[in-house]
Amino acid sequence: MRDLAFALMLLAALPLALARPFNAYLLWGWTGLLAPATYFYGFMVGVRIHYVCAILTLLLLFLGRVRWRDYQFNTVTLLYLLLAAHATLAWLFAYPANPHNDQYYEILIKGLLFGLVMPFFVRERAHFHAVLIVIGLGLGIHGVLNGLKTLASAGGHIMEGPAGTMLADRNHLSAALTVVLPVFFYLHSHTANRLIRLGFLGAFCAVVVAIVGGGSRAGFIAVSVVGLWLVLTTRRKGLALALVVAGVVGFLAFAPDDIISRLTTIKEADEDSSFMGRVIAWQVSSAIALGNPVFGGGFHAVQVYYIWDAFKEAPSLLGFLNLPVPTFNAKAAHSIYFEVMGDLGFVGLGLFLTILWRSIASRYRIKRMTARLGETYQWARDMADMLMLSVLAYMVGGASVSLAYLEVIYMIVMLMELLRLHVTRAVAVAKTGGRP
Repeated sequence: MRDLAFALMLLAALPLALARPFNAYLLWGWTGLLAPATYFYGFMVGVRIHYVCAILTLLLLFLGRVRWRDYQFNTVTLLYLLLAAHATLAWLFAYPANPHNDQYYEILIKGLLFGLVMPFFVRERAHFHAVLIVIGLGLGIHGVLNGLKTLASAGGHIMEGPAGTMLADRNHLSAALTVVLPVFFYLHSHTANRLIRLGFLGAFCAVVVAIVGGGSRAGFIAVSVVGLWLVLTTRRKGLALALVVAGVVGFLAFAPDDIISRLTTIKEADEDSSFMGRVIAWQVSSAIALGNPVFGGGFHAVQVYYIWDAFKEAPSLLGFLNLPVPTFNAKAAHSIYFEVMGDLGFVGLGLFLTILWRSIASRYRIKRMTARLGETYQWARDMADMLMLSVLAYMVGGASVSLAYLEVIYMIVMLMELLRLHVTRAVAVAKTGGRP
C-alpha cells in the first residue's frame, strides 16, 4: 500500500515537474535526501526514483526549458568543478580492489552535480525557501520519525537511518540531523501560517529527541553547539533559550541510564577503546595521505584490509602520539577531515576545507550587506545565520564520523553562495535609487 501511494503521488507530481523545471529540481533534491526506496516493501523496491528525477531535470535543461545564459556562475561553482575533477582523478588512480571506490565517488559526484545545477533555478526569496523546505522534508523526516519512536518507546527505540545509505549508521544519522536543525528553526521563524509554523517547531523538537535518544556522542556535541549558538546569536533568543532549557530538563528527567552513561564517557576519551580506535584510524588515514599527497588512496581506501595493513605502521601526521600498532582490522576514517585526506590527498582536503570556509565567509558578507537594506532583507540575514550554523554543526559533528560526501552540505554551501549573489544584486539596485 505504501508503494502504491508513493507511486500515485509521483504520477500526480509529474505534470507539475514537466510544467516547471524548478519543480523537477525540487523533486530531485527531495527524493535524494529522503531515499524513499528504503521505506518500500513491494513493487517500488529497487526503483531509483532519485535518478529518474535527476534525469528529468537535466533533460529539461538540455531541451532549453531553462535559459543557459541565466546561470549564475560563482566561486562555489568553480570550487565544485575543481573538486569533481580532482575526485575523478583520485578515483581513477585509486589502489586496486577497493570495493568502496566506485560507490563513494558516485555519491560525491551526485551531490556536486545537484549543487552545480542549483544556480539555474534559485534566484528569488521563494526559491530559497522552497529548497530549505525540501531539506526539511527530506533529511529532516528521518529525524522526525526516529524522534517520535523514541518518545513512544520512552527512550527504548534504537535509532535507524535509511538502510543501504551512509546514514544507516546511527552515529552518521545523528551528526547529519544536526545540519537540519537550523533549517527548521529558520522555517519556523519565517513561515506565515501559524499551523505550519508550529509544525516546523515540532519537527525541530522531534529531531532533537532523535539525536539525543540515539546516544551518539558526535551528535550530542553538535546539537549542543547548535543550542548554544542559537541562544547567543539568534534574534529570537527567548524561543532559543526555552528550547534549550526544555531539552536539558527533558533529557535529565527522562533519558534512559544507558544513554546518559554513554554520553558521559566523552570526558574519558583517552580511556575509551572506541575513541582510541578512531584515533588510530586517523593515523592510518594520514599515513595514506603522506604516501599519496596529491590524489590520496581512493575513496575509503582506509577500509580496505591490505591498504590498512600496508600503512598501519607507516609515518603519519599523528606519529607524535606514539600509538600502538593496531591489532584489529581496517576501520572507517571516522572524521570528515581525515576521510578526505586519506581518500583525496592534501589537495582534495584543501578544496574541501575551502568549500566549507567559503560558506562561513559569505555569511559575514551577507550580514554586512543586509545592514544597508533595512528590515526588508532581515530574512536574508536570518537565513545566512542558519545556513552557517548548519555548516558549523556539520564541521563539529563530522569531526568523528565519515560524512565528507553528505549531499546536503553541498546543497547548503551553494545555497549560501546564491544568497550572497541575491543580496549583492539588491544592494546594487538600492545604490542606483531603485527599490531593493
